[in-house]
Amino acid sequence: MGAPQALSEVTLAPEELREDRRKCKKYDQCGLGAKAIYVGGALTPRRYYVPYSQVTHVYKRVAVSKGSGKAFLTPILYLVVRYDKGKEKQCSFRYLNEADEMLTELEHTHPEISLKKPRSEEAERQNEEKRRKLDAVVLEGDAARAVRKLEEAKEILDKRPALAQELIARARIKRSCDLIRPMWQILAGVILIAGLGCIVGAVAGLRFGLSKMTTIMLILIGAAAAFLMLNSRILPTPGRNRRTAKKEWEKALSNMQHHINSYPGYPLPACYSHPIVCERMIRILKEQRASDLDGALQVLKEDLKGMDHTVQLEKRDYEEVIRIKPLFLVEDYR
Repeated sequence: MGAPQALSEVTLAPEELREDRRKCKKYDQCGLGAKAIYVGGALTPRRYYVPYSQVTHVYKRVAVSKGSGKAFLTPILYLVVRYDKGKEKQCSFRYLNEADEMLTELEHTHPEISLKKPRSEEAERQNEEKRRKLDAVVLEGDAARAVRKLEEAKEILDKRPALAQELIARARIKRSCDLIRPMWQILAGVILIAGLGCIVGAVAGLRFGLSKMTTIMLILIGAAAAFLMLNSRILPTPGRNRRTAKKEWEKALSNMQHHINSYPGYPLPACYSHPIVCERMIRILKEQRASDLDGALQVLKEDLKGMDHTVQLEKRDYEEVIRIKPLFLVEDYR
């Protein structure tokens, strides 16, 4: 195997390169040496190299195979090395864990190299700049009073964070149970009974001359049907059904209500009491999209209604939305 080729304008001495490549840690088609990162070619692993001094970003990229029309499209994982102020070289990985291990090692040994996409970094920078500007906004009148009340409400909720966590957990379970139609539960029950009946019938059939092959097939089919239905979460269980979910939700709601009743003038309903709700309402007020508490809550509801699977959100927004949206869904945004 020949010496690896340099991708960057900066190169290593032949002897230094040979020793570095020999001792590098191998990750599928790539490798991490003491002096450079190695990237595989179309047929040869670690065919190219870039000195660490020239590498600015290393990140994952997922693409989809073109397909031949005879099979499903399959995702392909690439690791992209960005160097020399914008040039890129990508290498496919067969296993996600090896790509993750390589990135973890790179983060530990070379923290100056970014593991995020440049576009994501720019979006985060813009969002951070936007947040700094919002923090500097000075409000007056009703809006200023609303912000003070929401900041106080957040402090109240932070005193007992377990209440807000329990509220969200029970809201998710209740929402999940409410979405299961009775018709689906009936169908799942019929399939479960049919599967168990198939197993019992197959075992009983042995006494009446049923062949072993037919018996095995019937048992496998019945077991598969029963297993799928029992693990589908469609069938009600003692700990997961509409009645229990509603009872647990009301209990969590009552606990939250008892907590906030100790603070006269608390500005939010118990069902929407979560620190993230307070933060997003404060953001809405500082963006001047509302001028009082009621208006901010209404705008937040409209925002959450519009944030479905078709909307791409920045990471922080996504994490916040998926946490608090169950509170609004279970109340139907009332």
